[in-house]
Amino acid sequence: MKLEAWIAWKLLFSRKTFLGGSAFLSLIGLCLGVASLVASMAVMSGFERTLREAMSDVRGHVQVIQRSRAGAEDWRLLENRIKDLEPELVAATRFFQVEGLFVHQGKISGTVLMAVDADRRDQVMNLKNRLKDGEVSTAPDGDTPGVMIGMGLAKRHSLKAGDRIRVVVPISDGYDPERFRRKVGTFIVRGVLDLGKNDWNERFLLGDLKPVQDLAEVGDRHLGLLLKFQDAERARASAFHLSQALGASYYVADWRELNQNLFEAVRLERVVIFFVVFIIVLVAAFNVTSTLFVNVLRRTDDIALMKALGLNRKSLLRIFSAQGIVIGCAGFVGGTLLGLVLCEGFEFLQSHFQVMSGAVYKVDNVRASVRGIDLLAIWFATVMVCFLATLAPAWRAARLNPTEGLRNV
Repeated sequence: MKLEAWIAWKLLFSRKTFLGGSAFLSLIGLCLGVASLVASMAVMSGFERTLREAMSDVRGHVQVIQRSRAGAEDWRLLENRIKDLEPELVAATRFFQVEGLFVHQGKISGTVLMAVDADRRDQVMNLKNRLKDGEVSTAPDGDTPGVMIGMGLAKRHSLKAGDRIRVVVPISDGYDPERFRRKVGTFIVRGVLDLGKNDWNERFLLGDLKPVQDLAEVGDRHLGLLLKFQDAERARASAFHLSQALGASYYVADWRELNQNLFEAVRLERVVIFFVVFIIVLVAAFNVTSTLFVNVLRRTDDIALMKALGLNRKSLLRIFSAQGIVIGCAGFVGGTLLGLVLCEGFEFLQSHFQVMSGAVYKVDNVRASVRGIDLLAIWFATVMVCFLATLAPAWRAARLNPTEGLRNV
C-alpha cells in the first residue's frame, strides 16, 4: 500500500502531470467551487445565528403569556411554578408592550413601546453588546422616564443619548370600545441599541414597566413573562414541556417559534444553495476526469512497465483513484482558505456598503459563521465527487495491455 501511495504521488506531482499538464487548472477550479460553497454556507449560518442571537438577547429564550386576564395568576407564583418545572431557569421578568406613534421635531413614525422590570432586565436580556450610544439604562431624569431606542429610529430622527422624545398611544374608551383617545408621553433617550432585526431597529423603544403602564393606563397589568434558561438551544424543549404542564390557559413560545417561518426558509435555502453551488464542484470534477484521462494516455509506457513489473489491476486502480482523492483534499484545503477570505470580504462589504438590505433580509448586519458540520459535508462531497471522477481513467489504466505501452519504450 505504501508503494502504491508513493507511485500515485510521483505520477501526480510530476512535470508531465501537475506542473506541465492541466491538473493545476483543475485544482484551481476545484478550489473556486469549494470556496463558493464555504462562503455561501457561512453566510447562511451567520444569518441564522444573527437572528437567533437577536431573538434571545432582546426577547429572552421563552415567552409565557396568559390568554385570559380573568382570574390571572400572580406572576411570582407563576415564576415559582416554572422554576419547579424547569430547574434550568436562570431568570424571569414581566413585560408589557403597546403600539403607538413616535413624534420628534415634526416627524412621525409608528413605534412599539416595550417595557420590562428594570431590576430584572439585565438578567434576562443581553443588551450590553448591542449598545451603540449612551448607556444600557432606563433611569429617569427627574420626572421624565428613560428609554432605549433602536439605531434605525435614532438615525432617521437624528437622535442621540440625552434627547427628549414623545410617544402617542391610543387609550380605549371605557364605554365605547370603538372609540379611542390619545395620550402623549415624554421620555428621555438613555441609549441607542443595535437590536439585530431591521424592524426592531426601526420601531423599537424599551422602557421601564411602571412608566409605560401609567402611560397606557393599564394599572399593574402585564402581558406575560420573558424567561431565560441556561442553554438557548434547549429552549424549544423547555417551552414544549411548559406548554403541556401549564395547560391551554397559557401561550408558551420559544425564540425559534416566534420566527418559525423565517428559520424554516433559512433551512430550506441552505440546502438549495448547497446543491446549486455544488455544480461548480461537479464541473471541476469533470476537469479532474479529463486531466487523469490525458495522464493515462500520456503514461501508457509507465503503466505498461508497472504491469510488467508485477502490479495488478487492483493496484493500478488504487494508484489512480488515490490521485483523485489527493486532488479532492487539496482542493478542499485551498478552497476553505479562499472561502474564509471571501467571508472576510463579505463582512467588510456588509459593514460598509450594506450589500444585504435589512428591509429585505430582516437583519441589518450579518456576520459569516463557518460551522464544522458544513465543512465536514463540503469535504465529504468534494472528495467523493473527485474519487468517482477518477474511476473511469483508473479503470482505463488498469485495463491497458502491457504490450501496447512497451512498443513505445
